[in-house]
Amino acid sequence: MRASLLAALLLVGGLAQAQVVSLVSGDDYLPYADRKLPEGGMATELVKKAFAEVKMDVKLDWQPWARGYDETKQGNFAGTFPYFKSAEREKEMIYSDIMIKLVDRVFTKAGAKKFTFADAAGFAGSSICVPIGWAQPATLAPLIKSGQIKLQSPKDISTCVKLVEADRVDFFVTEEANGKASIAAAGVAPGSVVLAAAPPVSENGLYFIASRNVPASKDLVAAFNKGLDALRKNGTYDKVVKAHSK
Repeated sequence: MRASLLAALLLVGGLAQAQVVSLVSGDDYLPYADRKLPEGGMATELVKKAFAEVKMDVKLDWQPWARGYDETKQGNFAGTFPYFKSAEREKEMIYSDIMIKLVDRVFTKAGAKKFTFADAAGFAGSSICVPIGWAQPATLAPLIKSGQIKLQSPKDISTCVKLVEADRVDFFVTEEANGKASIAAAGVAPGSVVLAAAPPVSENGLYFIASRNVPASKDLVAAFNKGLDALRKNGTYDKVVKAHSK
């Protein structure tokens, strides 16, 4: 579907009167997004409820992350989620207000002591696993670009967990809840991959995004922000987060 056609569909009679918004997300990002999770995960439930607050229904498709992002950029979906901010993505996408605040941590093989992960020197010579479609940690991107950290990019975070356990990569970075859930889901030996005793890599957040190539995107993101704000004020936001944090 061309971007101009999508914009027309979203704006029939004005965005406020639109009834359905077509979105896409991806699997294997626990506990935030996965079609097998209750309500599709924390971020999925927040997105659906935020749009419901502004009288919009969500039609949700599930695709591999990189494909879903590209399809959204081209205008085949009105928006996608949940995504970190990056300078490259901000050139292509309009970002919502922050949905979920996160702190990125290092996960490595239990007992590994070769790298401290405490500062740039503590990462030098190591290897990182970043799934296809995921953003590189902003604080580590220069080290990856310079070759001080070697990069592997498999299809999903579960594969990263298995690569760390097998000593084929030194670490991966994600926030604590996702890291622990991904380790549990990967089927590796209990205790074989752990949260490293190292400082957080960075503070980050998850966002709803829409293509800058689509005229309707600005109004769509504004509508989402309005709905998200309503969820925070009426207590629904806290209830959703609590339900997915057990």
